[in-house]
Amino acid sequence: SDGGIVWSASPSEPIMSAARTTLFLSVALGILPSLTACGQERQASIKHMNAGIEAANTQSFATSERELEQAMTIDPENHFAAYTLGQVYIKEEKWDKAVAALLAAIKISDGDAMYHYHLGHAYLELGKLELARPELERALALNGRLFKAHYFLGRLHAIQDRPKDAAKAWTESCRLNPGFGKPFLELGKLYYSWDYMQEAVSVLLQGAQNARDLDDRSDLYYQLGMAYDALAQNGKAIAAYESSLAEKRDNLDARLQLGFAYAVKGDKAKARGFLEEFMKVGGGQSPVKIQAAQDRHR
Repeated sequence: SDGGIVWSASPSEPIMSAARTTLFLSVALGILPSLTACGQERQASIKHMNAGIEAANTQSFATSERELEQAMTIDPENHFAAYTLGQVYIKEEKWDKAVAALLAAIKISDGDAMYHYHLGHAYLELGKLELARPELERALALNGRLFKAHYFLGRLHAIQDRPKDAAKAWTESCRLNPGFGKPFLELGKLYYSWDYMQEAVSVLLQGAQNARDLDDRSDLYYQLGMAYDALAQNGKAIAAYESSLAEKRDNLDARLQLGFAYAVKGDKAKARGFLEEFMKVGGGQSPVKIQAAQDRHR
């Protein structure tokens, strides 16, 4: 053990320590781990690769693709160019192309955890779970601190109906990086589905208070409101839904639930206002939710 939480089958066990850890950032920043000058071809390849990285950092993905592909054509051993191209394709959600680029990188350099992590992620997005799992596990064997690899492995376990394995992976992701909100959300939803509402509240509240991403904070506060609703803590539910909307005004689900929560409180004016706003914008194009809002609005 590294001093962190060892998973227990009991959902009432502590979830994680509150200590913050350093973020693992993308390495596509022009730092070349093992590419040293080896003649004119290598230098030309590095030049195109750096141009591709600069283009990617300005969201000029088509230019980035061309430059990185040129770098690989000039020097087929430039695995970092192939890896960076894979990252660009992931950013564009071109999952098949990402897989091809990352496989090319790994064929040349098999010992980099990030290469295997991104390949596992791409396979997961393609629904190729039998290929995603060994890549994510290989990444974590090489570097157990890759918090996003733990998160995606948790998603894979959840898809394959291994909730305790999913909870263990998400717990480790939370422990490693309390500022990454997505595993807190998934863990909270899992506890909610198990009807462990106090545990759900604890996880979701910690996630909402620490998450850096605005969308994640909004989703965490929304789910926290749902947990408070399940505990019949109306005032706390309203506060959580309001926090969700403060983070993201177009969170329609939070707007709908806030209307319901005010209706439960007996504040018909506020309930009507939120439900009318929800229906005005189409209710997320959900007939069931629109009908529910209309029924409560009457």
